[in-house]
Amino acid sequence: MKRFGAKAYYIKMLLWISVAILLIVVVLSAVVYINAQKLLVKNEYASNQKILYQVKYNMEFMDQTIASLCQSLYLNSDVAAVMYARQENMVEVANRLNKVTSSVTSANPYIHSLTIYNRNLDQTYNAGRPLFFEDQLLGELYDSDRLLPKMKPIFRNIQKLVNGKTEPEYVFSYMMYETSASDQKPDGVIVVNVRSEWLLDNIGEINMIDKRKGDNIFIMDQAGEYLDDGTGDREIMKWLKSDFSAYQAAHPEADSEGFFQRKHGGKPYLITYSNVDGAGMTLLKTQPVLEVYQSIDRLRTSILLITLIALLLAFVVSILISRTIYRPIGNLVNAVKQNRPGRSVEAEGEVGDEISYLSTVYRQSMEELNLFYKEKDQYKDVMKHYWLSRLLAERFSIPEPELASLFREMRISLPPFGAYAVCLMKIDNYKEFQQRFSARDKETIRFALINIASEIVAGKYANEGIDMKEDHVLLIVSVPETGTAWQDGLAALIAEAQDNFSRFFKTTFTASISGKAEALSGLHAQYTQAMDQSMYRLQLGHGAVITQERLRGCADNKKTGYSKELEEWLMETIKSGNVAAMRDVLSNLFEEMAALNYHNALISILRLADAVIEGLDRAKVAAAPSLQKASIGRHILEKETMAEIERIVWGGLQDSFNKDPSEETEALNYFVVDAVTEYVHRNYQDPSLSLSSIASMMKISSRSLSKIYKEATQLSIADLINGVRLTKAAELLIQEDLSVYEIVQKVGITNETYFFSLFKKKYKMTPKEYALQRNANQIN
Repeated sequence: MKRFGAKAYYIKMLLWISVAILLIVVVLSAVVYINAQKLLVKNEYASNQKILYQVKYNMEFMDQTIASLCQSLYLNSDVAAVMYARQENMVEVANRLNKVTSSVTSANPYIHSLTIYNRNLDQTYNAGRPLFFEDQLLGELYDSDRLLPKMKPIFRNIQKLVNGKTEPEYVFSYMMYETSASDQKPDGVIVVNVRSEWLLDNIGEINMIDKRKGDNIFIMDQAGEYLDDGTGDREIMKWLKSDFSAYQAAHPEADSEGFFQRKHGGKPYLITYSNVDGAGMTLLKTQPVLEVYQSIDRLRTSILLITLIALLLAFVVSILISRTIYRPIGNLVNAVKQNRPGRSVEAEGEVGDEISYLSTVYRQSMEELNLFYKEKDQYKDVMKHYWLSRLLAERFSIPEPELASLFREMRISLPPFGAYAVCLMKIDNYKEFQQRFSARDKETIRFALINIASEIVAGKYANEGIDMKEDHVLLIVSVPETGTAWQDGLAALIAEAQDNFSRFFKTTFTASISGKAEALSGLHAQYTQAMDQSMYRLQLGHGAVITQERLRGCADNKKTGYSKELEEWLMETIKSGNVAAMRDVLSNLFEEMAALNYHNALISILRLADAVIEGLDRAKVAAAPSLQKASIGRHILEKETMAEIERIVWGGLQDSFNKDPSEETEALNYFVVDAVTEYVHRNYQDPSLSLSSIASMMKISSRSLSKIYKEATQLSIADLINGVRLTKAAELLIQEDLSVYEIVQKVGITNETYFFSLFKKKYKMTPKEYALQRNANQIN
């Protein structure tokens, strides 16, 4: 068997505490790491928003400034004169444009140029670039059906000519015009072009600062197009445009500011956005997530280092805690082992650790203690039965103090001094009772009989019950020392017990109540008296309560038998074949015999049986099987009451006079079957018992005997013998401490293998399994 190792439970305890601390540290570290990660992302988002807020502020400031400038120029008299002139005067136009340009550019250095359109003259005038430059933006305004937005920045490339080459030049253009209800095209338009460098250079400088980190800021207009001077990363711009559009479609109710994460080329990016509502633009900032998590990686390394240190400390703490907790357990285990020298716990099964060991020891100890108490109780019951039996079996003298001490120690509920009576309770139809129940069931029924009677009688009289292990049990009853009324009271209680017992167990008993003993020493004589009285069940019948008073008439009867006249009258009725008269005579005969004392009544019954057989011989009438000389004595002596004997004699006479040949044969066959069954029950222990041995004993052929028995019982004689032997073997298995081999020998079977085969065929289990199951059922 597997034994637990040294300090197995200590090791388990150490492991569990270490694992518990490890889980706590790991969970806390994971929580710290995840929360730090979330906090870092939020902080990075806040930092990005600050940058975007600065750019957004610059854009909103520019937008407000240029919008105010547009309104101011549109209302300027010099601009209005040029914009609405009916006749063209170039000198005046040049002077007015120079005046306007000088005032605007001096105050706003980021103004690139001004364009004024006069619809009356269909002429465009420019300040800050060639005077008569054709602006495409104005063409779009007048040539298309839609109006361009007023005072909203329009990012465009107006291009310029340098050394004969056209180069791109990016500006933000603001338009100001007015239309009438009748004409959707304005009479005049002013366009203010703002240099893009002031914003794009600012963004470029920010991008250069974070270039090492891979950060970028982009501006996107309402149409989803970038405001870019061509220096941006086209691949990233294309990816960002697509993913931002997808994010907007998936989150239509998203705030005007926020962030999200996307992957580009397998690399995750943090994208922060902010809408510039006044200018109708969106600011976007991209940032590699790995750059964001660099500090997290450093924090993770620190957390791992702290976790390892915490684990080492946890292991040390676990050792200290485990030792402290284990110390009393270890001491207890050592103490138990020292106090159980040479006793193996592991033999009971696999022991895993100290707790399992202690549990096993505790279970074994409780079993031993229960066994001790059980044996102690059994010993006390045995001793109690022994002393009570001694009171009945012999005269003895014990000093009064010792007698009182003995009664207390044996828990005898009787008073040690006073008057007593014996109530003998004899089970009726005892032969049938023995065949009907197993040995254990018979013991249980006798135990129940004692309990029922004792409990009912105890309501009035203290008593103790004794199982005499035969056909009767006893109650020793404490009765009043004076008076005789107790006999009637006890008889009534016993009658109540008879009623309850027969209702539950379908079995009756006859009770015999003795006279009164003035001391314990007189119980032996009272027991003998109760035994003698119980024989009068023959006359009084089953279920009788027999007392001295009730038997007074029989005991005092001086007659030795029935009258000679009645016997002669019976002979005459037999001779004449008058069956009806026979019945009357028999009734009178048995009535006379019932009044005799027991011994004379028994002799008279045997005398009557001989007279009946002699009368049938004289009348030349064949006696029925029940009245055959070979069997009538046995039949009569087996019966317990005169009523049963009278039925046998009367039935035999009826069968003798009223039978036909076939009935005679059937009656004879019944006699044969009954004889065979009884013979097998008495001689089953004989190994030579068989069909041939029984046929030889009965002076009949084996074939005829087998046929008679088979037709009557549907059972072969061999099956009868095996059935009786197996039934007896089953009883011995559960009530005797014998081996299977010894039981096989006791029931007359010589082949043990053959016995196992028969037993398993009948009971569907082996003898050992049968004994275990029945014993378990008895325990439950």
